[in-house]
Amino acid sequence: MFIEKQEKLNLIHTENNVYKIHQTLSKLAEKLGGNFLRVHKSFIANMDRISRIREVGNRSYEIEFDGYDKVALMSRYKFEEHKHRFTPL
Repeated sequence: MFIEKQEKLNLIHTENNVYKIHQTLSKLAEKLGGNFLRVHKSFIANMDRISRIREVGNRSYEIEFDGYDKVALMSRYKFEEHKHRFTPL
């Protein structure tokens, strides 16, 4: 679904589990395919699993995923950079 940076760890959120990894988001982003997009300084999201992107104030966005109850954040700068790939609902 997405990868989230928390302090010195990165959490890989899948449908069934959350895995901890000690690799930087930059290194992970290099290894992932084109379906994954850096959407925030602390998040990488799987574009194929996004169900909704909504503005939550101060031009910040939350990303919701198909079949998953946790959300990822998207910065206003990344939204502007990549808005051609999606439309917020």
